[in-house]
Amino acid sequence: MINIINERIDEIKDEVMKLVDNQKLSLTQKNALMQPLVEEKKVMEHTLVYLEKIKNTNYKGLCGGG
Repeated sequence: MINIINERIDEIKDEVMKLVDNQKLSLTQKNALMQPLVEEKKVMEHTLVYLEKIKNTNYKGLCGGG
């Protein structure tokens, strides 16, 4: 799952750069098209932080006496 999220973040970065480089679009159009991508990237980055924390946490069960 972590790899999938990293790949999507990279895809979003590429999509944003394509929009920035597109001279046919006005700044207003670019902003409107980039907004959902930026929001998705934020969610992906937050999710990634939590998944990394879960991955790096050693969860020991206490049922076996410690």
